[in-house]
Amino acid sequence: MISGERNKDKLYYWHEQNEKKRCPCCGSLETKKHGFTTSEVLTKRGKTWRQLQRYLCKVCGKSFTSAGYDVRRRVSDEIKEMAVMDYVCTKCSASEVGKRYGVTKMTVLNWMNHMACDFPKLEELNKYDDWSGYITLDGKEIKIRKQRRVIFTASDAVLKKPVFYKVYDGEDSANSGDFIREVKDAYPIEIVGVTSDFGRGKCFLKVIERQLPQALHQICHVHFKRYVWLFLPKTRRSQYFWRNNVLKYLINKVLDVPTREESLKWLEQFKKRIKFFTASYHKRFIRSLLGNYAALTAHYENPTLVKTSNVSENLNRQLERKLKNTDGFKTETNLLSFLKIWFVQNRLNRHN
Repeated sequence: MISGERNKDKLYYWHEQNEKKRCPCCGSLETKKHGFTTSEVLTKRGKTWRQLQRYLCKVCGKSFTSAGYDVRRRVSDEIKEMAVMDYVCTKCSASEVGKRYGVTKMTVLNWMNHMACDFPKLEELNKYDDWSGYITLDGKEIKIRKQRRVIFTASDAVLKKPVFYKVYDGEDSANSGDFIREVKDAYPIEIVGVTSDFGRGKCFLKVIERQLPQALHQICHVHFKRYVWLFLPKTRRSQYFWRNNVLKYLINKVLDVPTREESLKWLEQFKKRIKFFTASYHKRFIRSLLGNYAALTAHYENPTLVKTSNVSENLNRQLERKLKNTDGFKTETNLLSFLKIWFVQNRLNRHN
């Protein structure tokens, strides 16, 4: 867990204990002690009274404490961190966390936005791991005030850790191209293998081929078969019931046999039987299999290249389970702050 420590980048924090305190308003060192301030602060031990030294600026006449000018702390940093982590890392909603700590859900979200500023970006942690060079890509849709957004995620296929994420307004070739460029910059080593689904409108296929020409690209078998099985009628009442089962059997053989040689043999068997699959949806699946055969069987070239994008999909599934229990995001800032903390915590938990 990363503690949300107070930022020290302001000039009036730059002093030793026995030095003159600099005024946060005018920057003057002409200050003097000016009594104390007392306040009741919520801490892990409950509500406690705290006393802070107050100072007076002789130049502008403003009084201030070590916390700054016009800053009152009613809740300790430890409590704020506990509340934010309860909201981000558990199944609790912002309303439930707010009731637990005696604040409103908007207060919890404001704490989260402030705490996210002190968290590192996910790509800043990439230099600390021994990456494999093989990544998986996946996307997840989310809504902000009925506005659709897409969260693209990239994970290391071997270490099973998130590498990079970014939020876009849609899943298309332009956004997927920008995401691939960002991933290349964030990933510390050369990408030698990519596993992804087709993407909406097959937006990943051409983009990866263009931007990562040296990398093997494997289309996720789970997504491809899910697409085929979804539109193949399963009822025995269908006039193509037997042919549907044969088509599924042949597709499984072409994609799942141990070697490329066996796959090519089954592909030839498949081509000989194409004329028996006369339904319109049969022809659509046949065109997809033949047109994308190279990408569907790229794993034969390198055994380290995984056949599915389950690593990224599992990450998105965990995120989806959490988002179902939230009160929803009303602003882009809340979403970005939540994702920054959630992905960093997920990465650190996997590291441990």
